[in-house]
Amino acid sequence: MIYTKDNPSQEYIKLINDYKVIHKKGTAGQNPSETYNGKATINFAEIIRKIIIKNNCVNLLDYGSGKGDRYFNSSERRDGKSFPPLKDYWKIQPTFFDPGVPYPKPTNSVFDIVLCIDVLEHIPYQDLGWVLNEIFEFSKKIVFINVACYKSNATLLNGKNAHVSLFDPWWWSGYIEAIASKYEKKVFLVCTYIESETDKTHKFFSYSINVDLKEYS
Repeated sequence: MIYTKDNPSQEYIKLINDYKVIHKKGTAGQNPSETYNGKATINFAEIIRKIIIKNNCVNLLDYGSGKGDRYFNSSERRDGKSFPPLKDYWKIQPTFFDPGVPYPKPTNSVFDIVLCIDVLEHIPYQDLGWVLNEIFEFSKKIVFINVACYKSNATLLNGKNAHVSLFDPWWWSGYIEAIASKYEKKVFLVCTYIESETDKTHKFFSYSINVDLKEYS
């Protein structure tokens, strides 16, 4: 069976319904306001700002945004650095899409930059193809993706781990590049991984398509 945005898998539909509940009830010991509120985006605040400025981006789609609170509230990162609301820090107009919140999917719209941060690992493998194609179709210029390559602290309503698509960084880079080859877009991919279960320190694997990462260092 080939699944599409008009015919997603039953697992995808079930997950959407689960996330509607999780957003209201919380998960992994977090209260609802802390659950999927976009805090992972703060890890990439500086590099995304550079991308926006260098490419003259004026509008943005956050695909799988969660609640999107970080765009409207100040944030402090784990390293102690503070940031103003992202819409001010980036000086850009954001649009959100997240069916679990829910924020409805934009229609007949394209955006200078599309962000997809800590989302793809929550998508069933059989739906990854159409989801990624949709992300690229929403973008005029740039796609920025971060994907987690480790188990989540959060669980679904059935008790299974929330990260349903777990692959290593090289798998993700190859899979995404195969889809990106159909589009003339600048692509930034950051895979977050841990080297062992005993050392939970996050490591980052960066990969780019149609752009030199050194320009943004």
